[in-house]
Amino acid sequence: MQKGFLVIKDPEVAKLLADDTRRRILHLLRHHEMSTTDLAKALDKSHSSIVYHLNLLVDVGLVQETRREMVRNMVQPYYRSTARRFHVSYSLSEALADNEDYSAWQESFLQKLMEGFEAFKIELPEQERQRVKTLLDKCYMTEKRAFERALEQWSEPATIGRHVGMALVRVLTQIRLCQDEEHRKDVEELGRLLSIEPMEEDR
Repeated sequence: MQKGFLVIKDPEVAKLLADDTRRRILHLLRHHEMSTTDLAKALDKSHSSIVYHLNLLVDVGLVQETRREMVRNMVQPYYRSTARRFHVSYSLSEALADNEDYSAWQESFLQKLMEGFEAFKIELPEQERQRVKTLLDKCYMTEKRAFERALEQWSEPATIGRHVGMALVRVLTQIRLCQDEEHRKDVEELGRLLSIEPMEEDR
């Protein structure tokens, strides 16, 4: 059965996600049950390449075989991710700091966040770009920590349903963030640098 979230705390498993092909396989299998042939066509990769990456993901429990069927007298296995979303634990940041592939992946993601401000019509002050980047990284990691703690507190998902549960996880995450004085100061500084107006002025 597919879980809603899976928190990854094993650094060796987290390293696997630094590879773009494996991330794309997981993305597809989050939403659809697919065979190796389906994945090869969707990702424009060779069948042997898909099998290699898929076996790595199956071995660490991120993907599972769901069923088999006969196709042209051959057994065709189908796969699905074991969770809808995968969350790499904030606690692995230091453990993976020296891993080049993982560090490059994280740096690439942070750079995309910086570039993404343009889509929100937010112009970054050139002289403050590095400070914005530092604060953005710090705030993002603090949010990950608060989110993970709220998620782990959710002990009985079946009793309230996924949508209600995730809404409460978000609320509990925000409560923890508001209780963190250092985070509040970082967010306030980031807001000033990005010229984001307080909500009261939007009403």
